[in-house]
Amino acid sequence: MLKNLHVENFALIDKLEINFEPGLNIITGETGAGKSILIDALGSAIGDKIPADALRKGATKAITECLFDLKNVGEIINFLKHNQFDCSDNDLILRKEYSESGRNRAFVNDSPASNAALSAIGDMLVDLHGQHEHQALLKVNHHIKYLDDFGNYPLLLKNVSTLYDHFVELIDQLKNLVAREQSLSEKKELFQFQLNEINQLNLYPGEESELVQEEKLLGNSEKLYQLTSEVTENFYDSENSIFDRLSDGLSKLEDLSRIDDTLESIKKDCEAAQLSVQEIAKFLQSYLQNIEFNPDRLEQIRSRLGQLSGLKRKYNRSLDEIIDYQRQLETELAEIENLDASIEKKNAEIESQRQKLSYACFELTAARKAAAQKLEQLVRMHLAELGMKNALFEVRIQQLLHENGAAELEGKRYKTSQTGVDQVEFFIAANPGEDLKPLVKVASGGEVSRIMLALKSSLADADMIPVLIFDEIDMGISGRIAQAIGLSLKRLSKTHQIICITHLPQIASVADHHFVVEKTTTDNITRTRIRKLNEQERALEVAKLLGGEIVTETHINSAKELIEQSRQMNIGAV
Repeated sequence: MLKNLHVENFALIDKLEINFEPGLNIITGETGAGKSILIDALGSAIGDKIPADALRKGATKAITECLFDLKNVGEIINFLKHNQFDCSDNDLILRKEYSESGRNRAFVNDSPASNAALSAIGDMLVDLHGQHEHQALLKVNHHIKYLDDFGNYPLLLKNVSTLYDHFVELIDQLKNLVAREQSLSEKKELFQFQLNEINQLNLYPGEESELVQEEKLLGNSEKLYQLTSEVTENFYDSENSIFDRLSDGLSKLEDLSRIDDTLESIKKDCEAAQLSVQEIAKFLQSYLQNIEFNPDRLEQIRSRLGQLSGLKRKYNRSLDEIIDYQRQLETELAEIENLDASIEKKNAEIESQRQKLSYACFELTAARKAAAQKLEQLVRMHLAELGMKNALFEVRIQQLLHENGAAELEGKRYKTSQTGVDQVEFFIAANPGEDLKPLVKVASGGEVSRIMLALKSSLADADMIPVLIFDEIDMGISGRIAQAIGLSLKRLSKTHQIICITHLPQIASVADHHFVVEKTTTDNITRTRIRKLNEQERALEVAKLLGGEIVTETHINSAKELIEQSRQMNIGAV
């Protein structure tokens, strides 16, 4: 609910603070006192455009600020979290600042915000009826939700939404398959050529490194043989070889160690060295026998390495990467062969889903039509109570043909969304003989406010907007109709916070909380102020509405009687 309205330097208001209460808040005051200024100020705080002349004369900045209590308004809290606004407690502050330079700034809980965000929040919190923009019922895209909330068939709505989402998902999958098929089909010939080219070489991991090593050995076989032979000759085979020298040294060390046993360890080292030389010689002799002289094999290796090198340059990849690419080509080509079957299968899934969705959509349409009949009767009844007994109200439900629509009936496809195939709009004829017209085109003023009141009364349980503001609701009415409007507002205030500006005592008498707007002039400066009335002041204000400025005791007694009568009627109505 709206807890507080704070206004500074706005038109005739220098500084003003109003604490509103739950239930029915009535605002009265003389013509020109500034009641509509209050509504303009409140509207600006929730996203309406600020009038060009809003800044009070002599001021540099105007401020309009609303404080809301967000208990039981989860939709707003979700919106705040999604848009990263602070929502740590149940209070919400919406503020608009207007400077003399013409610049507007908006704030949500003291955080800078766009006016679009401010307006979106305002739309969820306040429905403002009169010559103002915050009228959710005058926005056609809201009508289907009002009807659905009134009809109360959540399972049907959820079923359609779930089936539609899955249908869209299947369509996206089909599009991806078709796009994939087109993309791969264009490359199929290239893929097949590349795969054949790679397959012809019979690649295997590690082949290149093996060939490089083998080519290195074969290419250097003569050098290997020559050097190995020389080393073998030096170590073992020649006269005066290292082995022979070690043998001669070992013989002398044996004689020496018999004289000096400290040389025994040196003799053993010499024996080990002689053994090592002998082992080296044996290995080199064996190695010599295995050195291969094969020019043909060397040519084959070099030819193969040339092929591999050319393949790497062509694909700009290593051989291991080319082998991976070979497997990828095989997979891609296999997929191309299977895509036709996949597309056919996906089309079958889509048609099956279309049938389920179509059935659910038209089941929902039937439920909406039944709800529409009940809503029409209820609104007409409320309109009659509000002095518009000849008014007609109609809920029109239609479906739009669309060649690519998801839902289908008797071979025709219809525009479909998460809410089904229906387009819902409210129509009204306020007077006898008039044609039904879209509700959004009904003239503004007291008449439209009464129509809104009738709709709000009919949709009270379904409408989740917590604050309803009615301006000029009493235009052109009096007497019994005014009393009926008052009782209707009172009933509506059981489920919504109501703020209503009125000139009629019959409506003012049903208030839970009564405020009066007054205009004062001091030192040639005009100011607008508002104050809440106590019971005695309230009776006097209602008496003024009955008799004008000259209030007699008879007027006061009549006012008290009207207030008591309204109180008793309210008790009976509840």
